[in-house]
Amino acid sequence: MGFKLGKSKGPAARGGKIISKMKFGKRDEVVPGVPVFKKQLGPDIIAEANMDGSIFVSKNVDENSQEYQQAMVHEVQHITAMRIGSETYDDDNVYFQGEVWPRENGYITDPSTGKKYEEGSKDLPWENNKI
Repeated sequence: MGFKLGKSKGPAARGGKIISKMKFGKRDEVVPGVPVFKKQLGPDIIAEANMDGSIFVSKNVDENSQEYQQAMVHEVQHITAMRIGSETYDDDNVYFQGEVWPRENGYITDPSTGKKYEEGSKDLPWENNKI
């Protein structure tokens, strides 16, 4: 069986000069395949990574700020971990590296100690290993 090249045009150059460039996704994507939506989030919440691969960012955060950039790096790390399956969640639990952490009323319970943490706490293992 032979190999046939497709007809779609990619980046092109003539005489060492680029005449067309590759375009990656929509303007609302931080990285290809990760859409970002500005919305009103709870108090003290800057951004959230979602199981559908999207990120919500607080309307109160300036897109040109360092806070925004740090939040995007942090949330993309969550998206990556969810895509490879090392951390996921549903309404009732967070699944982190093979452990099930119950969720209830805004708190997450450590399955080993029974200690409750507020969702998003930097003391949770999936939060403290991120930037």
